[in-house]
Amino acid sequence: MSRIRNVDWEDDENLAEDLKKYVLANLRRSEVLDFVQRDYPQYAWSLGTLSRRMSYFGIKYVDYNLTVAEVEEAVCEETDGPGQLLGYRALQKKIREQHQLAVPRALVYDVLTKANPEGLERRRNVGRGKSLHW
Repeated sequence: MSRIRNVDWEDDENLAEDLKKYVLANLRRSEVLDFVQRDYPQYAWSLGTLSRRMSYFGIKYVDYNLTVAEVEEAVCEETDGPGQLLGYRALQKKIREQHQLAVPRALVYDVLTKANPEGLERRRNVGRGKSLHW
């Protein structure tokens, strides 16, 4: 008995773009799987298949090859605006979704401590129940 293998997905640029969009929207793999099963029913899907196809397209949830300058620019832009009181985890999510950078959370924390140490201290004090005095 021979298996028929559908390799058309390898050349499907729309699939690659959609997978990247879903990952940058911070969707879990199970949620991504639901979307691709709906949008690409011509291909077989499972969580393992999704992982292999994401690997084939080079799509990762965290990109460790980002430069510090790219992350600094995004962090400074967000901390200069309404995101000045965001913690590093919320800031990392915002950078993922709005700046389309799959940045590691630890790098956001490091850049934030360098770029805005006073703001980090203010956020720490707010979390401890102290008042906000600029």
